Amino acid sequence: MAILVKKPNIRKVELADLNDFPSNGIHQHVMTLACFCKGRGTDQSDAIELIHRKFSQRLQTRQLETNEVENAVGKAYSSTILHSRTKSGLILPPKFEKTSPQSVWNTKMPLPVKQVNHMAVKRAVKEASWTLDDMWEESPLRVDEATPAEILAMLFDPAELVCCGSVNRFTTLPSTEWLDGHWMGDQVVPNPCRARLGVTLSKEGKLSAHSRDATGKRKYLIVESDEEDMSFDEKASVLRYLRDQTGATLKMVVHSAGKSLHGWFKADPDES
Repeated sequence: MAILVKKPNIRKVELADLNDFPSNGIHQHVMTLACFCKGRGTDQSDAIELIHRKFSQRLQTRQLETNEVENAVGKAYSSTILHSRTKSGLILPPKFEKTSPQSVWNTKMPLPVKQVNHMAVKRAVKEASWTLDDMWEESPLRVDEATPAEILAMLFDPAELVCCGSVNRFTTLPSTEWLDGHWMGDQVVPNPCRARLGVTLSKEGKLSAHSRDATGKRKYLIVESDEEDMSFDEKASVLRYLRDQTGATLKMVVHSAGKSLHGWFKADPDES
């Protein structure tokens, strides 16, 4: 990221100075506008008001989350890493290096550090009680006799490349070809692959089916519910709460045979 050099005597930011929200990437655009306001010396409270007003100017593809703008502005204004400003006054999002020219993913993907909000978890369990038996009864599909390959065919389009395997042995095939009896292992990449092989992040840069570089655009978002002091019914309730609150499609829930339930949610093109 480049360092912003604050210029003196910059006029006050007005609503017309802010770029309109795109149809996708709303969360990223909120952060971009926050950085722009910071770079122009706008007060933090004024920046929040401006972004909210800009968002309300037209119909958006989704509503803002609670405190989404406030959190973005707070993060931008407290960050010691600033963004560069173009001649047009736009703040550019940080540039990352792709795993390869054709890749849709970056070599570095830092995750935010979040503390578990135990009160929120308890509230979710209480508001969206869901037992495993209830989940089973409400499921529109019965897959207890389905093979793993048949389940993959329910999750992916016939031509989509799906990577399956175990440890360091992985193969990528169109989803329907897994029905031919190929060894699948016990792991699956939840997003279709853009290619059968991709460059690994190791120094050698070897080709591998199980690589970030080979992975295509996000199709499913996997939420793992695995708190050790919770029952499986409570873990299921957390997944139901997330489904009900977001309106996302809960495509599948996988019991890990250990302590976890994995909720497969359909991802939205707007990654936020």
